[in-house]
Amino acid sequence: MTILPVPGHPAFVLLSALLLSGCRLPTSVESEDIVASLRFSPAAFDSFRRNTEILYTLNQSARVTLSIVRRPVQGADQPVVTLFTELFESKGLHSHTWLGDTSAGLFAPPGDYIGIIRVGGRSFEAAVRVFHF
Repeated sequence: MTILPVPGHPAFVLLSALLLSGCRLPTSVESEDIVASLRFSPAAFDSFRRNTEILYTLNQSARVTLSIVRRPVQGADQPVVTLFTELFESKGLHSHTWLGDTSAGLFAPPGDYIGIIRVGGRSFEAAVRVFHF
């Protein structure tokens, strides 16, 4: 037997408002994204003078791989550097630094880059721009 809230009851009013606003209720923990609030700070930086941080929140403990690629308008992603592979991280906020370098230890050329976080078979992406004065 399913018990539904009675119209006029505060729970019914809240549930109705959430559904009408386009919000959806989570059906399970697995339906929630593992990675949230993914971003670079700053989103554009001069790698000759400073670095950037990739910030994200894990909604559960996971093994994480973080890499930086250059994505041309046409063609495949060009790997730039892998910061770590299969690093076990706990639930919560995480921050890692990218110096703006390549796997060869050189400064990455100016342009747009993508930070890719892989957790299991899923990928999450954020954009960052490198410039030089």
